[in-house]
Amino acid sequence: MKLDPTSTGAMLVMQDLFDCLVAEDFFGALEPHLIDATQWHSRYPQATLTPDASQHRIWHWNYDAREQRGLAVAVRPGITQDWEKVPGTPVWATQGDSVQSLTPEDFMTLAVQGMAQDPAGQEEGVKLFLKVLGISVRQTELSLGHRVQPQAALAQRGAAFFLAMEQWASLRDRPFHPLAKAKQGLDDAQYQAYQAEFGEPVALNWVAVAKHSLAFGQGLASLASDQPADYLLTPAERAALHAELEQAGLADTHLALPVHPWQLQHRLPELLGDAFEQGVCRVLAFEQGRFHPTSSLRSLACGASASDQIKLPMAVYSLGASRYLPAVKMINADKSEALLRQGRERDVQLRESLHLCEEGRWWAYMPAGASLFDEAPRHLSALVRRYPPALLEGDYRLLPMAALATPLPGQEGHFFDHWMHVRGLPASPESVLKLFGELCERFFDVNLRMFRLGMLGEVHGQNAVLVWRDGQAEGLLLRDHDSLRLYVPWLERNGLLDPQYRIKKGHAQTLYHDRPEDLLFWLQTLGIQVNLRAIIETLAAVYRLPAVEGWRVLSQVLRARIEAIGFEDQARAMLVHELFEVPAWPQKLLLRPMIERGGGPGSMPFGKGQVANPLRRLDLDR
Repeated sequence: MKLDPTSTGAMLVMQDLFDCLVAEDFFGALEPHLIDATQWHSRYPQATLTPDASQHRIWHWNYDAREQRGLAVAVRPGITQDWEKVPGTPVWATQGDSVQSLTPEDFMTLAVQGMAQDPAGQEEGVKLFLKVLGISVRQTELSLGHRVQPQAALAQRGAAFFLAMEQWASLRDRPFHPLAKAKQGLDDAQYQAYQAEFGEPVALNWVAVAKHSLAFGQGLASLASDQPADYLLTPAERAALHAELEQAGLADTHLALPVHPWQLQHRLPELLGDAFEQGVCRVLAFEQGRFHPTSSLRSLACGASASDQIKLPMAVYSLGASRYLPAVKMINADKSEALLRQGRERDVQLRESLHLCEEGRWWAYMPAGASLFDEAPRHLSALVRRYPPALLEGDYRLLPMAALATPLPGQEGHFFDHWMHVRGLPASPESVLKLFGELCERFFDVNLRMFRLGMLGEVHGQNAVLVWRDGQAEGLLLRDHDSLRLYVPWLERNGLLDPQYRIKKGHAQTLYHDRPEDLLFWLQTLGIQVNLRAIIETLAAVYRLPAVEGWRVLSQVLRARIEAIGFEDQARAMLVHELFEVPAWPQKLLLRPMIERGGGPGSMPFGKGQVANPLRRLDLDR
């Protein structure tokens, strides 16, 4: 696949790629290789890197002195890291006095060669990384080519508005990850059929599964009285499905599970062929119902029920992981949801501002003799996620926070336009910062109160949903409960019990933590470095305001909420120290772990590193 280094998709991926490599210390210190922009332009006048020679520097890394080969990138001081790429500028390869503009794949190939980052055992990881990088650029281009209409989206209400915001959020996916848009396993036609931003409804397939081979969730009374069709289909559609089961003689012995059409075509025959041959599973002809992809590829909104979404396994590789749906994850989610509901009762404010999806209605293929950690069964399951119906009615608006962090092509339109209008505020940077401060106040209030209880959700922008009404950020809705992180001593101090998560022995886990500082990691990384940072940068771009001003608002609100919430003195001192005083924050490594693992099963590759503390860098002169 030939990539155009000047395309919008390539430029966006290149920005995230370089910044991520620098944050993960791939090149070491940049300072020894920095030169003035004027010095660069005098040697390479044909290669314009930055329009502002007075403020920007050029990182010119000569990685091969003998051949005079190097890489050049325009950089500027950052807030979340020491140096970041100047947005919108190209990346060049140099050899002597000649220069050439690079695609992300070309740049990464030369960077790996220059750093000798391809030792024995990592060749496959590097090869896979380069392949997925090309897919990311291609699929980013496809997404950008389909223009979301902001005014049409903002005019919607209830479930229609929520779905429009899911489609908006999907345009960017995981902020700051250069491989975020890559859905490895989908060709162009499949990508445009199954990605939310294209707005195409999907007809699911259905598979009859023997009831004796099914596990199910705590939210169900029994397999006889609760079936996926009861929540996902209209009465007429349910009747048609039941008629087929009756005609096949399966109505009493089997239960119909929805299956994503891609999954049925590409993975189930390979993984569960014996079950189909033996009649434990049988593909049905029924294909009725309309389902709409959301910002999470494997979760779809249900046309027959405004409050319900269906989450299905779809073994496409995304962010370095296969998107299966194992029973053990849903068992742990049942435990997490129960703990969240108990914890909410321990705090008067959380009762009003923390909202939860119901995720106890699930079904998973679990044949006799299988374990919770076997590979094949995790590819045939279904979870019905129910949103609080009242939040999809009246003047409420549900916004995945990722939608607030997703600029549209050309940076036209944002929900803050509507927010300022409803509040009667002038359309100005000052109004934007005021509303961002209110958003931060609600976000931090909910998360810090949960932290005080000894728990934190996975509050990146896809899982954290803003509850907004009549111009006010009223609360936070959490979904995808299988990643609730815990510090058990604080749970017990608040009268809560360890939920006893099911975890595979001998394998790394990220649910339990030995220190409150380790639990705080998830607020610092997913909550601030990913979620709120992406919103700040989007607001800065759309409304032409300095990003540092957004960080100042965030810092002030965070400090105020720490003081206002009833932390014990030791806990409050720890928060102030870890958030405001230490020179470095932890960061979640993205690229190195993926290269080191080189593919294979498992969740998203994971590692920990350090990066500059953004709340100590607010005095930088910008």
